[in-house]
Amino acid sequence: MKSKSTSRYLLITFLSLFSISCLFILLNKTFGLEPRFEKRAEKSDTTYKFRLPGIVSSYVNRLYVDPERIKTTEMLKEALSWQERLIPEVLTDFTENTNTETVTVDDVSKTYDVSKIRRTKDMVEILQDSLTFINTYRQPNETITANDIEYTAINGMLTQLDPHSIILPPKEFNEFKIGTTGKFGGLGMVVGLRDGILMVISPIEGTPAARAGMKAGDKIIEIDGESTINMNLTESVGKLRGDPGTQVVLSVMTEKAAQPKQVTLKREIIAIPTVESASLDNDLGYIKIRNFQDDTSQCLNEHMKRLKTSPHKIKGLIIDLRNNSGGLLDQAIEVADKFLEKGPIVVTVGPSGHPREIQEARKTDTDEEPYPIVVLVDAGSASGAEIVAGALKENNRAVITGDRSFGKGSVQQLIELMDGSALKLTIAKYLTPLFTDIQSVGITPDIKLIPVTAIKDNVNLFRGIVALREEDLKQHLDEHPKGETSFATLKYFLETKEKDKTEEPEEEAGDPYKLPDFNTDFHVLFAKKLLLSTVTPQREAFLQNSLQIIAETTRLEEEKIAHALQKLDIDWATGTGTGTSKSTASYSTNPVNGHVKAGEKITLTVTVSNMGEIPLYQLRGISSSKNGLFDKLEFILGKIDKDATKSYSTTVEIPKNSLDREDEVTIKFEELNQNKPKDIKFNIITDALPRPHFAYSYQILDNAKNSSKNNGDGLLQTGEDIDLLVSVKNVGEGAAEKNVITLKNLSNKEVFIKNGRAEIGLLNPGEMKEVKLSFFVKETIPSDTFNMDLLISDSIFGTFLSNKLTFPIVAGKNKLTQAYSTLKISRNHIPLYSGMSFNATVVSMMKEGAIIISDAKNSDWFRITLPDNRHGWVSAKEAVELNGAENKPNDLEPFLQRIPPTITLSKSLSNILFGNERLPLSVVIEDDICVKHAYILINNDKVYYKSNKTAAPKEQTRLEINTDVPLKEGPNVVTIVARDDQDTITIKSFVATRAITVAKAP
Repeated sequence: MKSKSTSRYLLITFLSLFSISCLFILLNKTFGLEPRFEKRAEKSDTTYKFRLPGIVSSYVNRLYVDPERIKTTEMLKEALSWQERLIPEVLTDFTENTNTETVTVDDVSKTYDVSKIRRTKDMVEILQDSLTFINTYRQPNETITANDIEYTAINGMLTQLDPHSIILPPKEFNEFKIGTTGKFGGLGMVVGLRDGILMVISPIEGTPAARAGMKAGDKIIEIDGESTINMNLTESVGKLRGDPGTQVVLSVMTEKAAQPKQVTLKREIIAIPTVESASLDNDLGYIKIRNFQDDTSQCLNEHMKRLKTSPHKIKGLIIDLRNNSGGLLDQAIEVADKFLEKGPIVVTVGPSGHPREIQEARKTDTDEEPYPIVVLVDAGSASGAEIVAGALKENNRAVITGDRSFGKGSVQQLIELMDGSALKLTIAKYLTPLFTDIQSVGITPDIKLIPVTAIKDNVNLFRGIVALREEDLKQHLDEHPKGETSFATLKYFLETKEKDKTEEPEEEAGDPYKLPDFNTDFHVLFAKKLLLSTVTPQREAFLQNSLQIIAETTRLEEEKIAHALQKLDIDWATGTGTGTSKSTASYSTNPVNGHVKAGEKITLTVTVSNMGEIPLYQLRGISSSKNGLFDKLEFILGKIDKDATKSYSTTVEIPKNSLDREDEVTIKFEELNQNKPKDIKFNIITDALPRPHFAYSYQILDNAKNSSKNNGDGLLQTGEDIDLLVSVKNVGEGAAEKNVITLKNLSNKEVFIKNGRAEIGLLNPGEMKEVKLSFFVKETIPSDTFNMDLLISDSIFGTFLSNKLTFPIVAGKNKLTQAYSTLKISRNHIPLYSGMSFNATVVSMMKEGAIIISDAKNSDWFRITLPDNRHGWVSAKEAVELNGAENKPNDLEPFLQRIPPTITLSKSLSNILFGNERLPLSVVIEDDICVKHAYILINNDKVYYKSNKTAAPKEQTRLEINTDVPLKEGPNVVTIVARDDQDTITIKSFVATRAITVAKAP
């Protein structure tokens, strides 16, 4: 349960970067920013003019909230650094002693003197020139446009300001606008992907999807005749949406149905539910506000009316703002205003000397009568949610309960640019009514609720829920120096079950509109108790009235916690004593010496001996480590009597995909009466498992007997049902356990994927397996080629191989004559093609003298029989018929069409896991045909690039790297990436640590 909650927090927080802060469009008018630009005409990449950085920089200079954070040289460096991440052959290097920036594109370099930057205009000129230089010399790439280069550079610039200032390209901006309005033309259902299949998560009540009987779990196979197999979610949603009144035809597979059914729906304006409500017992009401969009205030009014339709008045209200990532400023103000008769709601501090603007509550006929309110918040409550919570708290109107909120106290302005993109820029900060700066601090709840779990290997008494907040984001605005203290802190027992290792992990339902279970959700249950304990709407009096409820709930929860700990043989009693205190702590590991292999478990045992005159009470140790697996582990020992020794063990499962690394672990102790032993330190060495790597071949099979369109020539013609036979070989050193092959249509609606996903299962080193995918080409296809993406992936290690496949469509049908004969290959290295064309793929390379059997021919080709009703094709010029001879045909060795390069380190990893400031690397990369290039990343920053294009053809199968790379203090993820001429990639990673203190074994 905890892991699901945490992952949801991370998801909500990530989405907040896009949506919680820049929805304050009304500020456009405040600051006179309503730019009217003509949409820029499309230009070819070669003549592209990079004008947007200058326009964006102009807005930054005029409007940014903190001019001191505008550091032009750092913005330039980061803009160019982001180009490295986008384009493989780009490498940038800032030399501090000469104050120069060198941009290298493959083997062409250009150096810029950044010491000449005096103002933003100077930086923009260098950036524009460097982007033009990159765009001119980069390798042609149809997936990366000049627009991508420009947007990437701008976002690199903006990340040096703060995490919320970004540029939204036109497509993302359009999606963003839907999120702010909450309305779009569509069908009214939440959809998601399960194993590459588009599935209904939940239909929204009152929408076309709900009226048509769509149910959760229904699989959408087609949208308007186009296969959805392996279509990404953004594409799927884009095809489901459309102008109101237009029709869409879905092919839907329901549970237990043998065949899909056709469902025709008419699109309508869909309003995304922003508010939901429920009537609780004892005349209490519950309101859930998911975000703040155009209609939130109106929806709140409607839901409040529904709650009042019962015979009795509302005696108390729960406002649930958990996981509310924010939204429109004016809507957050209106929501807070509904519960306030007077007083400030939010204070906005403008950029560079703009006066403070205070939004005051106004008394209106729609204001709620005064009754007690409890507001629920957590780490996912951000921006607008924090405005509402802060306003109700500091106007003495509501009690805030839960966890500290996200801590986003900045305001973003949305500025539409001339090409349809939009700049989201931080232009102000907001303060709560008492001028409290919550930036990176958040709203402190009046009553803080901390969940406690107590099962074997998962005791969590102190760390609470680990969640990402504003303070964790890179380049966040400086936080306010002081944080508040909660009126009360309450730990509650969160009952969890031990995981059954034999069971598959459950998939989350993913329904964002599902309300919490009011019978089990502790936050709701506790809020109900609070509301029933008082009649006063005043927060301070409310809190005083709640003391008994808080004390009683604390006692009950502590009893539950102590009982759960007792089951683990932990005495959590309290007490004091007189006399001297003396204790020692030690550790042990299993396996011994802290050496563990990825995929195995390691048990860490802490032992404390009490040699003093008094007992130790509530003794616990908490670990700290740079490796998250070993960080914040709790070692709960409880009470240890004098002359007694007690141990506590926790077991950590090392993921199979863990890298080679060595980590220091420190355990710090705490004790109720401060009689704690000294800290202990030790090291854990993780040995990575050998990785699998994939090579593959594919073949077109058009000989299906049940298709009248197929002619069996191994080539694609329109109207044919095609099986794509994919042969996958594990050419790595480790086994691949969970492997999936997916086929995705890239270019044409007339290509329909029938089966685009297949599981290979276990694939040992050197082993090859075959799977069949299927599709057909409609006769209406307008082009003579189409593209598909083939992805082979291992879910355990994250190893993958992805290639774009281009399929030619052949006009006409080839005529064959049935003729059985025995053939002999006339010379070495003769290709056996998958189809009757020299452009077909090669399925085998045959040796001189090989015997093969033909069952059909024409003047140019022999068709060769292969196992499993398959065929190959050999040129008639390369084979000789053996008249009357009966020879046994040879077994043909499969030809691997795509083989990734190999990466070999000359030194064993055990010798380079620790380093000084620089790490020496000697690497050999080899490929069967050509190594295109290789580069090295340190913590996702590119530090080395080498191309092989100037090498002689015979030498291009090998590329050597001899260099040393810089290390930052602490663990560094070192990644070596190699690419061959067919764009297959091999990645090798490990962790090298700089300046670590190696603890000696006891």
